[in-house]
Amino acid sequence: MTVKFHESVKDGDLKYAVILAKFNGKYVFVKHRERETLEMPGGHREPGENIAQTAARELYEETGAEKYSLRQITPYSVEKDGITSYGMLFYAEVTELGELPNSEIESVILLDEPPRGLSELTYPEIQPKLLEKIESELKKEMDLKKYFKKGELIPAIVQDAENGEVLMLAYMNEESLAKTLETGYTWFWSRSRQELWNKGATSGHVQKVIEIYGDCDDDTLLIKVEQTGAACHTGNRTCFFNRIK
Repeated sequence: MTVKFHESVKDGDLKYAVILAKFNGKYVFVKHRERETLEMPGGHREPGENIAQTAARELYEETGAEKYSLRQITPYSVEKDGITSYGMLFYAEVTELGELPNSEIESVILLDEPPRGLSELTYPEIQPKLLEKIESELKKEMDLKKYFKKGELIPAIVQDAENGEVLMLAYMNEESLAKTLETGYTWFWSRSRQELWNKGATSGHVQKVIEIYGDCDDDTLLIKVEQTGAACHTGNRTCFFNRIK
């Protein structure tokens, strides 16, 4: 059995959602009525759902979570006997747990640390790897806070990943950077409108993120993207088209 993580997967291929959830600083695991082992909340995608709706439904059905924030982390795949299935990993901060709905879940278990013994887990070949991946991605996000020590905004230079052309410069705050990492497309903070904006959301000229770098002083970002259409609102490919010298 092989577990892999991917930058992107076609939406139609995503069949599962798995959620690492925390409540009051404790890890939320569940116990199925027919098993003695523990597992992270999650399950199959139902017809008509997007994968985030699957995660929200499974989180409620398996834990009783009524108030929470839900963040998409990364897609993954499991290959077994030559068959590959795809899912999406999520992280949830739960602020209110209600009664457990009548389902296949017998109980919700709150733990200071996640189970590490393979015999304790329902899917010992899969879930430890999923758990480790989610936690490593969360740690990366915590490390990103260093870029906002000097102020709430940081300049972000956007560059064409294929040919190195500088396309634009915009500003990010922590939230827009987090949404960029979460969605794989650029989000910025508009200083004039005082709001978040997703580049290309209305025009269709989106920027798919390929790589992100921080500079030596931790006060500027370089974002390499796959640009669809024009980067500039004027219709030019790049915002830097007014030659001075």
